[in-house]
Amino acid sequence: MDLGNFTLNPLTLALLILGIVEFIKKFGVKGNKLMLISMAVGIVFAVIYKLATLFPTAQVWIELAFFGLAAGLCASGIYNFVNARFPAPVKGTIKYTKIVRTAAAEKEDFPQ
Repeated sequence: MDLGNFTLNPLTLALLILGIVEFIKKFGVKGNKLMLISMAVGIVFAVIYKLATLFPTAQVWIELAFFGLAAGLCASGIYNFVNARFPAPVKGTIKYTKIVRTAAAEKEDFPQ
């Protein structure tokens, strides 16, 4: 992730929310609790994102906070989220069976 050109937009916001939820999963939170926490995180982040447009003077600080979250998620190893969802292709081997026909079987299958 290139944090040098970090821009805050709805896509970046969605990825940050996914990253925070995956980070929370590492603490063993599951089921309905995780669903409620992820909903709360989404609402809070969306409200903060919209506050940046309402208060232009706070926009720099809000972007800085989201940048810090992105850097923290990268440092915590949340980038493994992608590797877990899309594992590297495994080298496969082709197995084949060689069929050998005997002279007796050929006479039975193919009448002349």
